[in-house]
Amino acid sequence: MQVLNKAIFFIKRNWIIIFLLTLLTLITLLTGYEGSTDVGDYSDVAKYFSGDYAAKIRSSHSYFYGFLVSPLIALFGSFIVFKILSLIFLLLIVYSVYLITGKNKKTFWLMIFSPIIWYMVPWVNSIQLSALLFLWAYIFVKKYDKTEKFKFLILSGILVGLSWAFWDAILFFSVIFAISFLYNKKFYHFILFFIFLLVGLLPKLILDHLLFNFVFMGILRYLSGIVTAVFFQGIYGNMGSSYSFATFLAILAFLPIFSYKLFSRENWRTNKKPIIFLFLVFLVILKNPQLRYLLFLTPIIITELAPKLTERQFKKQLAVFSVITILVTIPYIIQINNSTNAEEFSSLLSNFNSIKISESQRVLIEQDLENITNEFQNKVFIVGNEDDDYQKLAHIYWGEKVKEFVSIQDYRLFLNNQTVLFEKEFMPIPNIRDRRQIWLAGGINKNKNDDTNYTGINFGIGMNEPINLEDFSVVKKYNILYLSERSG
Repeated sequence: MQVLNKAIFFIKRNWIIIFLLTLLTLITLLTGYEGSTDVGDYSDVAKYFSGDYAAKIRSSHSYFYGFLVSPLIALFGSFIVFKILSLIFLLLIVYSVYLITGKNKKTFWLMIFSPIIWYMVPWVNSIQLSALLFLWAYIFVKKYDKTEKFKFLILSGILVGLSWAFWDAILFFSVIFAISFLYNKKFYHFILFFIFLLVGLLPKLILDHLLFNFVFMGILRYLSGIVTAVFFQGIYGNMGSSYSFATFLAILAFLPIFSYKLFSRENWRTNKKPIIFLFLVFLVILKNPQLRYLLFLTPIIITELAPKLTERQFKKQLAVFSVITILVTIPYIIQINNSTNAEEFSSLLSNFNSIKISESQRVLIEQDLENITNEFQNKVFIVGNEDDDYQKLAHIYWGEKVKEFVSIQDYRLFLNNQTVLFEKEFMPIPNIRDRRQIWLAGGINKNKNDDTNYTGINFGIGMNEPINLEDFSVVKKYNILYLSERSG
């Protein structure tokens, strides 16, 4: 009876926290949304290493996170594991900020109501874990700056390296991080930080060596992707800017409205380095505006800002966060059993006057694949008409009745006896009679070890339309997918 009374007392005292945690859990588990960026870079890698992926991997980000999660994917046979991990890491960020600020209740409530926490909770991504590690790296580098003790610098370097191992874009944040906090230190302090950053990065480097026979392959691929996107508009030359007014507005809405207090003259004198870091990172985010990047900024801002807020300012900020968080969750609730053109907060703002709700596309594709694989078992299917449509089917399909989903792009390369997907050459022409001319070249090829038997493929699947290949004619139309068979 005494235990029951204590339990009732605990629930009454903490009912708001219990309610919020329950709501976060329900959104995590029930919504069909998994994120809009890089989802396959982690989920499909994990599925591949678990032995459940009926296709070739297409990934440009860290393989490390997917590799670590793959045993859980094999055990549960579902991507729900990623969502549960996402929730755990986000709650650890909330608790870390609470702990770092001496168990300041203001920071706890601001974090638990922060829109970025609710925005990221259903995402299949490694950024949640990376942000948690980076937050503690920030705390330790501040301790180092205050005490000059190398143990804190070493811990910070290792945590930045680990954060990078899980999410490649930390490369840019880590450069800003090192410049902001070490610019007035002796050079060997920077060297020490860099050495232990490599120690933290070591697991990723070892895995890349085992997978690709080149320790820096992951870093090279990521940087090549950045260069290609910035200077060549992507490998197909049609990649535009991701900037939109709706995204910019969403970024401003997600940030605490009193963030300007951090840039006061008094705070600048006593807290210069964190301000420099926050400002430079914010500029980087504006250059490539994505709401998920705020998961690195918001915990640090709240850590620095919350103790400076008056009671009135705290309540005002909490009220603003609560309203925005409600708006953030609306698209996820819609996607419990449906599809929509307002998948997340930015697209909700963009399409506010023309929101469309339809039957879940994922569920329809699952039904189509079940029907196709029951009729045509252990077959190889070309998937199109977009180059990466095969990845969508391979991501959704769980089972052993498909031999392989093949990209229509790879099939066309085979038909044309080609291997190069993309190549660029840099060759500046000297204006003098120089005997030498330097040139650099790079590109993307099909894997030389491609073991797919393209000549034996007799079936194709089209997404929303028949597959556009000669000698292939439609056999049957399903809800979304069109099955075609090669004639002759």
